[in-house]
Amino acid sequence: MRILAAWAVCGAMALSAGAQDVPGGKPTDADAKAKTDAYQQAVKDKSDEGRKAAIEAMGDCPHAAVHSLLAKVLVGDTDDCRLAAAKALGRMRDDAGAAKALHSALKANESRTSVLKACFEAISEINHPSSVGVCKDWIEHRLGSRDGEDLPGVNEAIDALGGLKWKSSVEALIDLWHKNRVVGRDPRSNFKEKVRKHCNQALRRLLGEKMGTQDEWDDWWKDNKARFNDDLTAK
Repeated sequence: MRILAAWAVCGAMALSAGAQDVPGGKPTDADAKAKTDAYQQAVKDKSDEGRKAAIEAMGDCPHAAVHSLLAKVLVGDTDDCRLAAAKALGRMRDDAGAAKALHSALKANESRTSVLKACFEAISEINHPSSVGVCKDWIEHRLGSRDGEDLPGVNEAIDALGGLKWKSSVEALIDLWHKNRVVGRDPRSNFKEKVRKHCNQALRRLLGEKMGTQDEWDDWWKDNKARFNDDLTAK
C-alpha cells in the first residue's frame, strides 16, 4: 500500500509539472471566445494589467481565434503586452498556428529589441519545422543587405535555430556558417566571427557534440546525419 501511495504522489507531481504547459485536450470555440472576450473587455475598461492578464491566460488555449488575436497584439499593443503575447504563444508546443503568428510579427518588431528576442525565444519553444526556413531567411536577408555589426535579431534567430530540433536546423546552421566564412581582409570580420560563434553554440546545443571549427562540423555531420530522423531523434 505504501508503494502504491508513493507512486500516486509521483504521478500527481508529474501531472502538476505538465500543467505548466498547455493542458491536454483541444480547446473549443467557446473556450477561445471566453479568452478573447476577456481581453476585449480589458481593452474597453482601459486596463493595462487586465489586458496583460488576459493575454497570459491565452497561453493554455491553442486555438485559431486566439492565434489571430495574439498576432494582432504582437504588432499593435504595448511592449509589455507584446512580450506577454510572445510568451503565451511559446507555451503552445508544436502548434503551427502559434508559430505562424510569431513569424508574422517579426518584421513589425525589428526595432523593439526585447520583443524581437521574446518572439524568437517563443519560436524556439514551439519547435515547429516551419520556423527553420523563417529564421534562416531572416538571417540571410540581414547579413546580405547590411554591413553593420548591430543587425536586429540575427543572433537571436541563430539561437532559435539551436532550439528547433530538426535536421533542417542543423543544415541551415552549417549553410549559414559557410556563407559567412571570413576570406582575406573582410571589413565585417568581427561581426562574422560573432555569427560563427553563435552557429557553433547552436550546433552544440542541437547535437550535443563539441566541434570547434566549420570543417569539423562538416565532417561530423556528413558521417552522422544518416543516424537521425527528421526530428533529430535517433533511428
